[in-house]
Amino acid sequence: IHSLRCDFTLKLNVAKAFENIEKFYFPHNIDFRGRIYPIPPHLNHIQADICRGLLEFAEGKPIGKNGLMWLKIHLSNKMGKDKLSMQDRIAYAESMIPVVERCVKDPLKHREWLDCEDSWQTLAAMNDLWDALQSPNPEEYISHLHIHQDGSCNGLQHYAALGRDYEGSEQVNLMNTE
Repeated sequence: IHSLRCDFTLKLNVAKAFENIEKFYFPHNIDFRGRIYPIPPHLNHIQADICRGLLEFAEGKPIGKNGLMWLKIHLSNKMGKDKLSMQDRIAYAESMIPVVERCVKDPLKHREWLDCEDSWQTLAAMNDLWDALQSPNPEEYISHLHIHQDGSCNGLQHYAALGRDYEGSEQVNLMNTE
């Protein structure tokens, strides 16, 4: 527990050092396979849940016509419901609106978000969804949150696509099926 607390405090202190900086960039390295990794070791977008929950894009964008749907799907994913169909994820998020409201208004008292595997990302998603729902026109709500998309079996997706493998593409979610 002591080492986890030290790691958490280090990441939080690095984030606090950037608190009043409007925008910053991460320098990256490219390895021999062409994979790109951020150089800063303590706070970056591929780090632990706390880092991903704290970071947001400097330039927000209006969520548009489908944005509210994707916020709900993202929240459901972060709450461990990522194996449900898309419609069921949306329905689950909608059923959780009272919990979202409680957690956003007082996250220290209402700690349901801590039960999620990605608790800090869950809290960030709850805040963004709640703000969008409170907006007079949710389509114009400016979000800075990063929304994750399905990349299941990503390497196999590439092989199935390159080989035009119909059966394999069904198994790795490249085909439009449930």
